[in-house]
Amino acid sequence: MIDIDLLVLDGASASAVGSTVDVVSAANRILGEPAFDLRFVAPTPQVRVRGGLTAAARPLARARPRDIVVVPGLGAADGAQITARLAAPDIAAAGQWLVRAHARGAEIAASCTAVFVLGAAGLLAGRRCVTTWWLGAELARLAPGADVVLDDMVLRDGPIRTAGAAFAHVDLMLAIMRAHGGAALTDELAARLVVDQRASQASFLIPSHLAARDEVVAALESVVRAHPEHPHTLESLAGQCRTSPRTLARRTAAATGLSPLQLVARVRLRHALHLLRTTDRPLTEIAAAVGVGDPATLHRLIKRHTGRAPGAWRPGRRTGR
Repeated sequence: MIDIDLLVLDGASASAVGSTVDVVSAANRILGEPAFDLRFVAPTPQVRVRGGLTAAARPLARARPRDIVVVPGLGAADGAQITARLAAPDIAAAGQWLVRAHARGAEIAASCTAVFVLGAAGLLAGRRCVTTWWLGAELARLAPGADVVLDDMVLRDGPIRTAGAAFAHVDLMLAIMRAHGGAALTDELAARLVVDQRASQASFLIPSHLAARDEVVAALESVVRAHPEHPHTLESLAGQCRTSPRTLARRTAAATGLSPLQLVARVRLRHALHLLRTTDRPLTEIAAAVGVGDPATLHRLIKRHTGRAPGAWRPGRRTGR
């Protein structure tokens, strides 16, 4: 039997808590035996979940960490809320307990803003990780030793798994099930729960939302959106934004967690997906329209960042991989 601890903190995502229970329960039903044992743990005997729900839990002071620890998102919406939440006593207690769990060899998995709890505990130092795509720069600021990426839906680095926005928690649980129950179990789970196993957050990323945090970066996004077909370079972009390449790179990284040319790639990708969804233009024309160069390169770009071939984005096509 594999023992899983669900570490629930006040305000945790109700959907993430519920999906954890559903995935584990469904896995045990498919296997016909209690192969996975799920236990709620929390700093206090009772914890409030977002939406007014409450859950009974084993207090951390009396809970020895088990094989796998899963931490659902905190329910914080932006950097200010996350900073305030991380200063609370229950987060400090949870962080100390997670450090002990890590020292005992437990696997630790967190989704959405719960990834910040791992960062505050020092568990992301030197590790690649992912969180909600619009909070990547904030995580990089609060956990400077982490290598924060935006594209992946679920990312594993050693014994640490992290996942993107709130509903990526399902992807996180499926990744855990694949590691410990095999591909056949995971595929049946996905079919029974009617969920796609998604590889990337890239198709959901909105460059303008990231860029809006800084006027220079907003200007960069606007320049690229107006002319995605142009052969942009760091120097040409800096000139059009009336700043130096170094300043542009620094401010783009601070606002978005990306380099200027990575932001260019995201704008081009989003425009290409828009054209695939809304037009019947051939891939050759779309590649030229977004400045990618040739359809084969665009095909690889879309497949790498979304997990789906370009044809899957066409109207009326099946969107699964």
